[in-house]
Amino acid sequence: MKQKNISTGVQFGLILGLIYCVLLFWRWSNVSNLFMIGMTSLLGYLIIIGLLFWEAAARKKAEGGFIDIKNLFQTLFISVLIFELFYSVYNYIHFSYIDTHIVDKMKAALNAAFEKAGNQFSEDRKTEALSNLDQYNNYANILKIIRGYFISVAVSGIIAILVALIMRKNRPEFEEHTQ
Repeated sequence: MKQKNISTGVQFGLILGLIYCVLLFWRWSNVSNLFMIGMTSLLGYLIIIGLLFWEAAARKKAEGGFIDIKNLFQTLFISVLIFELFYSVYNYIHFSYIDTHIVDKMKAALNAAFEKAGNQFSEDRKTEALSNLDQYNNYANILKIIRGYFISVAVSGIIAILVALIMRKNRPEFEEHTQ
């Protein structure tokens, strides 16, 4: 059973990682539209969660429709480790080499949104919002990427636990004793 946990986790982790890279490319390609960044972020994570459910269903089916939470979570967590690695590496590459001016583009888009809004926001609020975008510069800092990887693994790991709790199905006790 442990070998199935690893092989399924690696297989789905690679698939999810590649899909995540496509979703990230889509997200960062829409950087001049702040609404689209938010929507693609949300949609991307919902897709990843949906794929975790698909992985759990496939793993459960491979076990004849019954799987305990431990084995299901092991499989899902292996996937989480892999697809979050893809996420971190892709963001590092994108912010360091593909589009090194991405934060400036985000700030320009935010300034344009502030201009459209008129006097709805105070200067302090505008300055704070613009400085909050500086956090994205961390994607070009390898130490911050490593720290972010572990935080992302923790958050996605919690999602994986929830998926495993929902999708688990233990064998009925009367069947366990007869086998």
